[in-house]
Amino acid sequence: MTTHLHTPQNTRPTRNAPARRARRAGVAALSAAGLLALATAAPAAAHDQLLSATPAAGTAVVETPGELSLTFSGNLITGEGITNAATVTDEDGHQWQDGDAVVSGPELSADLCEGMPNGEYRVDYRVVYSDGHSEEKGYDFTLEDPSAPEQAVPEDCGVVNPDAPVSSEATAEDASTDASASAGAGAGTEEASAEPGSAGAATADATPESGEATAQDSQAPAPAVPGWAWAAAIGGLLVVVIAVLMVFRKAKGIDAGPGADQK
Repeated sequence: MTTHLHTPQNTRPTRNAPARRARRAGVAALSAAGLLALATAAPAAAHDQLLSATPAAGTAVVETPGELSLTFSGNLITGEGITNAATVTDEDGHQWQDGDAVVSGPELSADLCEGMPNGEYRVDYRVVYSDGHSEEKGYDFTLEDPSAPEQAVPEDCGVVNPDAPVSSEATAEDASTDASASAGAGAGTEEASAEPGSAGAATADATPESGEATAQDSQAPAPAVPGWAWAAAIGGLLVVVIAVLMVFRKAKGIDAGPGADQK
């Protein structure tokens, strides 16, 4: 009786398997290095922005606000030569902020004058963030307070627009003065009353100061990314590349195998 012995094929272990595993580890390390560089550079390129505002943008406010409050995603910086400012301007070009804006961490606030009339308002702000990036933007809101006047001018507060159309209050005062004057003076007043109208028409063609500031803001160049962020990303990438080279060197030694020296 003849016994046939079955000889298994390909029983010798594959010496290239450890090398392949090492190469895969190197590729994974390179991928991780790329992700690390992107993760480091992305926060540096992103700038802070406005998070919330009171009065809020695009809203109809039914109660006259006493303060403008803007909250940003990063702290604001102040100092010599650095200015953070905010203005609140009505349809006639009168500014209703009471004095300079105040910075407290990420918040910029300014008191508002009393007697604000109903109508549309423009908020313009300019801030400098802690990373040195400056930003100038604005938004609109509407005041619809039943107890607020329809027309008014800031008194001993804010900034009065000298080119604004004559308000109804000023017109009433002029009428009472004309009634106590002579008939000849009254005729002269009719001619004078036509002049404010022409001044108002000329004012309508003028561009508000806040509008000019907004146009300049849109043309302001974007600041460069801080150098320390790129240095951190490059340093991390070099560390990973060195580790990958060491892995490939070890893989080369494994690929040669222990029998390489005997040959």
